[in-house]
Amino acid sequence: MVKKVMIIFNPSSGKSQSKKIAQQVQDYLEEQDSAYQVKQMGTKSETDATKFAKEAAENKFDLVVSIGGDGTISDVVSGLSPFEHRPKLGIIPAGTVNNLARVLQIPLDIPAAIENLVTGDLTPLDVGQVNDSYMISTLTLGVLADAALEVSQQEKQKFGPFAFVFKGSKILVQHKHYHLKIQHDEGKWRGSAQLLLVTMTNSAGGFPYLDPDAAVDDGYFHVFIVPELSFSGSLRFLPYFISGKAKKIPDVTYFKTKKLTIEGAKKEIRSRIDGDPSEKLPLNMQVLEGHIQVLAPYLNKRSQC
Repeated sequence: MVKKVMIIFNPSSGKSQSKKIAQQVQDYLEEQDSAYQVKQMGTKSETDATKFAKEAAENKFDLVVSIGGDGTISDVVSGLSPFEHRPKLGIIPAGTVNNLARVLQIPLDIPAAIENLVTGDLTPLDVGQVNDSYMISTLTLGVLADAALEVSQQEKQKFGPFAFVFKGSKILVQHKHYHLKIQHDEGKWRGSAQLLLVTMTNSAGGFPYLDPDAAVDDGYFHVFIVPELSFSGSLRFLPYFISGKAKKIPDVTYFKTKKLTIEGAKKEIRSRIDGDPSEKLPLNMQVLEGHIQVLAPYLNKRSQC
């Protein structure tokens, strides 16, 4: 039986029902005789979830419940990751896309997701360390990262993952690209790229089966490098991404690796990690295998996401 729980919720996630959901979680935990603390993120502070999660780790909590989207989960994991004692992670999907919850098959139905906090089984989750930051799902440079800067919260709520496609198609016309030097387990890559995507699951941005071979606990980064494309080539690129066939994009470079170094000709290039602005180049990355234990339906032990 879980005894000590911290509930962290983001009042700005999804359709802003997180406060109501947090109360539902409290009511359920009271029925389970679990002690809990509730922490509400400030609407203007992106570091609150990380700070609260650090507090939970330092004070030896058993479970941290993240209520929000992928960005909130990523911030919570960033707070837990540096510590030897890392509380188990519970996820209540209250964001717009909820990519990780979908990958882990955590119910999007809120009452069922709350029940999973008690009935769910522990599933190992790899965490990517990126310089001094951490990632749970995706890192992007290029068109996807630039598109994310242009997408408002209202557009995400209305269009979901297709909001990024709409913005991305406009940016593709600009032919913006980056000169990159990349080192990985099997060698080096150097060239001009319009998109760099590093993923740790089989889905990205809500588009499933981006890489059917990727799993949340396989110990690898899965890396896609899309070269500089002509306008017509850019238009052909989008259907591959939407349909989950990124490996078949013409001239795409794909590999998997446990360690990764990314350098750019321009040092001000900033990555986006799990949808939020993050570390500038150069990036030194490594996979922390099975670093976090997540409560998820037992089926995941067989399917391994």
